[in-house]
Amino acid sequence: MKVIHVVLGKANPNRMNGVNKVAHQLAMNLHTHQVPVEIWGITKTPTDVVYPRPFPTHLFRSQPIYRDLDPKMIFAVSQENKDTIFHIHGGFIIDFYKLTRLLKEMNFEYVYTPHGAFNKIALEKNKWIKKIYISRYEKSILRHAKAVQLLGQSEFDHLGTILRLSNKLVIPNGQDFEELAFEFSSIKKRNVPVFGFCGRLDTYYKGLDFLLEGFAGYCKKGGEGELWLIGDGPDRPQLEALCKVYHIESRVHFMGARYGKDKLNRIANMDVFCHPSRSEGSPTAVLEAGALGKALIVSTATNVGTQVEKYNAGFHIRQSTSKSIENAMFSFLKTYQTGEYLEFGKQAKEMVKIEFSWRAVTKKLLELYDYETRTAQL
Repeated sequence: MKVIHVVLGKANPNRMNGVNKVAHQLAMNLHTHQVPVEIWGITKTPTDVVYPRPFPTHLFRSQPIYRDLDPKMIFAVSQENKDTIFHIHGGFIIDFYKLTRLLKEMNFEYVYTPHGAFNKIALEKNKWIKKIYISRYEKSILRHAKAVQLLGQSEFDHLGTILRLSNKLVIPNGQDFEELAFEFSSIKKRNVPVFGFCGRLDTYYKGLDFLLEGFAGYCKKGGEGELWLIGDGPDRPQLEALCKVYHIESRVHFMGARYGKDKLNRIANMDVFCHPSRSEGSPTAVLEAGALGKALIVSTATNVGTQVEKYNAGFHIRQSTSKSIENAMFSFLKTYQTGEYLEFGKQAKEMVKIEFSWRAVTKKLLELYDYETRTAQL
């Protein structure tokens, strides 16, 4: 049996796109379990150098909507043994519809992970175009999948209002503690709390308008501290302008896109990690922050709020608003002043170890792939 993970792009784990990192980690953990695995990427630049891995990464050229798949990809599929299972990552991608149609014709099974594409808030953007697209393409992908892996309960529930499926289940993303090794160096200058965020600077989906307005209210009422934003995106100029409107530009620091050990060190210098998203699948940055022992302030849409409550790892914002964020920041400030916030960090680390280990995720996926049955048939 072989597992082929298919992504849009090159699955470089050092990019801000969380799907890349997830596909890479899943493939690496399967390889560790001695499962034959490959990564296939669909990209406009298939001749680029790929991220080094101990197993093959193949790139194929993306095609316009009116063309079929890259002929090289069609040929590659035809050369696979019938026990190969494909795992497709990402929603609303026309090449994936073309691929799943081909897989169905050739009697290959596939698992589909839309990575938060069917969350309620995500579907509100370009609502009518997505309705048409779902009817024409996505329904076919969902119905013919061996299984539809959803990363959180919110997406599971909302998908049920769109389409009746018996093949869907929730398996969250995981976190590898070994990849968090780095040499800590202090960045923090003052003895005040550092609130932080790391991710794509997408105002609407990530709830960054709530975060800035909430932090502004916190500052106006005497709250101490700074806000660090790691990441980049098209909304950065808008967010920087918003800081000036709220008169908090001296206390909000935009650090740009950071990767690897540099990014981890900056998160480790934060005191509490904030993720007030309106819509998420399973945010990898939250798991990284938790694994690094940071207290958490998260919205319900992150799909980790229940676990944060269960482990007393920080604050779960049920209704993501600027006021709720402001209140959570003041609540955190009290624990920062007494030192109690350190216990939040310890519990966050424990939460990630128990609830979000890649080992547990990989085990569930092997069951999903029918790995033992397929291997026995070889």
